[in-house]
Amino acid sequence: MASDSSPAERTFAWVDEAVPRYESFHTVAELHERSRKLTAAHDHVDYERLGETAGGEPLWAVTVGEGTHTALWFGAPDANEPIGTLTVDFLASEVATNPAVRDSLDYELVCVPVADPDGVRRNEGWFDGPFTLANYALKFYRTPPDEQVEATFPLEHEGYTFDDPPAGTVALATLIDRYEPDFLYSLHNAAFGGCYYYLTQPLDPIHDTLTSLPASYDVHRGEPEWHHAETYEDGVYGLPTFEAMLADVQQQDGVDPEEALFGGNAYDYASRGTDDADRVAETTESATDEVFELVVELPYFSERQIADQTELDRTREAVIREGVETKLALIDDVRAEIDAVEHLLPETNLARESTGAFAHFADEFRGKRHWAESAPETDQPATVAQQVDEQYVHQYDLLTYLGMLVRAVDTAAVTTDGDERQTLLEAKRSLLDTFHDRLTDLRRALDYQTVPIWKLVAIQARAGLICMDYWARERDTVGHEC
Repeated sequence: MASDSSPAERTFAWVDEAVPRYESFHTVAELHERSRKLTAAHDHVDYERLGETAGGEPLWAVTVGEGTHTALWFGAPDANEPIGTLTVDFLASEVATNPAVRDSLDYELVCVPVADPDGVRRNEGWFDGPFTLANYALKFYRTPPDEQVEATFPLEHEGYTFDDPPAGTVALATLIDRYEPDFLYSLHNAAFGGCYYYLTQPLDPIHDTLTSLPASYDVHRGEPEWHHAETYEDGVYGLPTFEAMLADVQQQDGVDPEEALFGGNAYDYASRGTDDADRVAETTESATDEVFELVVELPYFSERQIADQTELDRTREAVIREGVETKLALIDDVRAEIDAVEHLLPETNLARESTGAFAHFADEFRGKRHWAESAPETDQPATVAQQVDEQYVHQYDLLTYLGMLVRAVDTAAVTTDGDERQTLLEAKRSLLDTFHDRLTDLRRALDYQTVPIWKLVAIQARAGLICMDYWARERDTVGHEC
């Protein structure tokens, strides 16, 4: 391992050489076996089975390292996001097998490679490639929101209560209660877009390091998924907490918070009982109970226009409105087929999420249009990157759910006959026509490239280590001053 120049400038550049050059993603079974073998080979590594999922998959954690701080890293909080599973597996292995790495970190590391094993299993059809827009979208799976790990932590807030977490969330909550980590790292990714970061508070001295990191791997900076997020710096945003999302929902006419929201994220749970004023006071008085969460978003697919900051002769509001209309037209086409066959679909998560997602996205897009009509920052000229994001990136997100819907309809058609089967097959043909028409439009507009997996793992690993290291030093400094 190459040493970094000084504690204040640690960038963990050694990760580049250490990360395997992956050709595919590991399956849940492979990741579980790797954790068991790592534990068996090293006495200083602990394996713990945390229970099992509704589908009977194991939930587990690997703990390695010693220090005055504790970090919890968890991969695949969303089922279609396996980059983090490789990152957590890599980190656990590197810390376990490399004494220089282990000794350089003042942390006990609690590693959960797969937070949603049931959902990840359903994505394994595309893990070996080919890594194309069509193959990914047609084999994509997303767990329904009420079972997504980082949206279902138990909480109570101003009369709102949620206490029905899935097994993966229960496992993470158990680890948070037991280890009381002061650093949380939730590893996410998207299909298209660029790299950006969500932080629970700004870490100004390392923002430049974080924002410059993706470019060294030919990955562009991206637009945040949550348009209300506070901007700390271009590419660095405030992590949306449950409190912020509830306030957003309450401002929307006709939206019931209990239908739009479920539970909190890991930070909400780990910092429960501490209000915002107390957190500010603790930042300056005592660091012992302070909790920080980092989320890094990365794309599988990259496109040069996503980084193009050239200004257009159009406002951002106009670009958002046009993008919303394009997406709503696609949703209307899909909804017509859903209305025709929804009563024929089985009661499965695949069918439930693929049919319900389009109504959810329609509300979300209308909400963004309403925001754009009143937000002063949308009066500014739009950039090429923003236009591509609104017109194509989010449209591709819809196509992944359309791929789920096609599979749900196809599954139902296999198990029925007669007129019902004919209705299902006609809907499948229509949905596939819509899918390929829209995908053709995207291919014409975008010159996309598949980002090598190892680069994505390296970005996640280095970003996590950079923030983790800085956070520990800052907490130690504050602690010594008290």
